[in-house]
Amino acid sequence: MGASMKPKPTTGRRRRASHTAAKVARGVVFLARDPVHAALLPEGAADTVERLSLAAGALKPWMCRLFETRWYRWLVDRALGRLWPGELMRLTLRKRFVDDEVRAAISDGARQVLIVGAGFDALGLRMAEVFPEVTVVEVDTPATAARRRSAIERMGALRANLHVVGADLGATSLGEVLRAVPAWQTDARTVAVAEGVVMYLDRSAVGAFLGEIRDNAASGSRLVFSYLRADQQGRPYMGRWSALSRLALRLVGEPLRWGAREGELDRILAAAGFRLLGPPERFDLRQRYLAPAGIDQPVGQVERFVVAEAG
Repeated sequence: MGASMKPKPTTGRRRRASHTAAKVARGVVFLARDPVHAALLPEGAADTVERLSLAAGALKPWMCRLFETRWYRWLVDRALGRLWPGELMRLTLRKRFVDDEVRAAISDGARQVLIVGAGFDALGLRMAEVFPEVTVVEVDTPATAARRRSAIERMGALRANLHVVGADLGATSLGEVLRAVPAWQTDARTVAVAEGVVMYLDRSAVGAFLGEIRDNAASGSRLVFSYLRADQQGRPYMGRWSALSRLALRLVGEPLRWGAREGELDRILAAAGFRLLGPPERFDLRQRYLAPAGIDQPVGQVERFVVAEAG
């Protein structure tokens, strides 16, 4: 544990704000225009994402108007329904799942929230507002973090307990980044979030990344993250259109690098000092959220979720 991730050179694309972060934010704003999805998203999350993304320039007013149109919504639903069935619902429930798990960790004693890959998401902003006694640290690439911080300031939403940090984790370890934040306490119980992060790391770097979280947080801290499975060739699996998805992300400078092989995730977590929390029903998003609401819709299975606790 505690080793830094393999350094990579900072390219021109890495100096730009994340394409994927902007895409996810727009997806949340799009989903909030549908009453079913809006009711499932965390309360207030979509509005905060919209205001933040507009302030950051990741979302344009004309996009918001487009998202309201019936023909565009039909086109997106139709196209994604054929290519990646249930993926829109998966994104909705991912936001709900992470929000619920962070709140549960705070209720159980966490006094720090670490969000790696904050993008233009609302989680850190909302947790800092709702829990002023909790320290919230958001880490993203320098370009994305700079745009996020400027947008938060323009919104008048920057708070004393919210820290937005820019860092290239391909060249600097997460531990070094956290130790440079004066408010960070390595002996405090923490809930760390990494939505859509580990699949962009080299296989050898995933364990080091998780180990750095463990080394800089107290026992009993929790880890919440999403991951992809590996296909038969060991490549990140994204459904029937995996090759196309991987190519598209590589072209925008954000290539997928890691998918978990059978049994690999358990070994990595154990080596990093974490144990999986259950029961399995915790991660069945359809049963956890849709069944109680009487909603019969598919949920995409490409992305999987983990909640683990530091020993």
